Amino acid sequence: MTNLNDLQQVREFVQIADSGSISAAAKILGMAQPTLSRHLAALETQIGASLIRRDTHTMSLTEAGRILLADARELLTLADRLGKRLHGERRAIRGHLRIVSVVDVGQWIVSRVLSRFRKLHPQVTTELHLINRPTKFVKEGFDCGIMVGGLTDRRVTTKKIAELHRRIVAAPSLIAEHGAPHRPDDLSRMPWLGILQPHFYARDRVDLVRSGKVTKLKFSPVMLLDTVTALREAAIEGAGFTSMPEWMAARDIAAGRLIQLLPDWHIEPVGLHLAHASHEQLPERVRSLLEYLEAEIPNEIHKLDLGER
Repeated sequence: MTNLNDLQQVREFVQIADSGSISAAAKILGMAQPTLSRHLAALETQIGASLIRRDTHTMSLTEAGRILLADARELLTLADRLGKRLHGERRAIRGHLRIVSVVDVGQWIVSRVLSRFRKLHPQVTTELHLINRPTKFVKEGFDCGIMVGGLTDRRVTTKKIAELHRRIVAAPSLIAEHGAPHRPDDLSRMPWLGILQPHFYARDRVDLVRSGKVTKLKFSPVMLLDTVTALREAAIEGAGFTSMPEWMAARDIAAGRLIQLLPDWHIEPVGLHLAHASHEQLPERVRSLLEYLEAEIPNEIHKLDLGER
């Protein structure tokens, strides 16, 4: 990366990865799709590797793309911080912030990111509420929220900052007892663990996709649990087959506590959104927090996806 044009191409690549398609990224960036495609091709030429794998229905990152994405996020975070310092925009902020997050993302990810934010801004105090239910965001007085899915409240502005992918997993002991499924229909005969929060994930259904073909599965769960963390513990104990966020399952799969099943099939990801009240002028402490969460949460998810945490 040798100049500002290179940095802009990196920003565009990150937006493509976050948006899931070149056309969606072009709309967000306010660019023509052919222009964005040319910029991506130029970046791939400069790096000497393809970054994105395309087929008729889906787009995914190549191994080179996954590696670049992690480095690119760190680079852009540093560049943005440097820009603020050079322009005198990094002023001491103070005050109190109320944050709400879905439970598991809050426990595993947001709490760490907030801790680092406070080290940068020691005059700020925070409270983090972990709630697995739709919130009355404005009425309950939250400054920002981290939500699975969006909100329909017009008084709240949301922005998708990441996509959460899931894997079908089970403990080795359970696979030894029931056998490994070779096709999606095999799962419907297996003991299934479900989640009690149907506005996040369906408790008794999974849609598996391969090459544009969707297979809809319906289960009668043997256990329903209130959080994905509890679901993980039950799965490790061999209580049932289940779907689990990639960022939560990666280390368990690497350690052999869980085994990924049907790897050629995928579950459509759900969006992770950052929310705040729709004020034209946000307090500086809120704006600073939103910028920090938007930059750092995807980094944390990526580290977990790779089993680095």
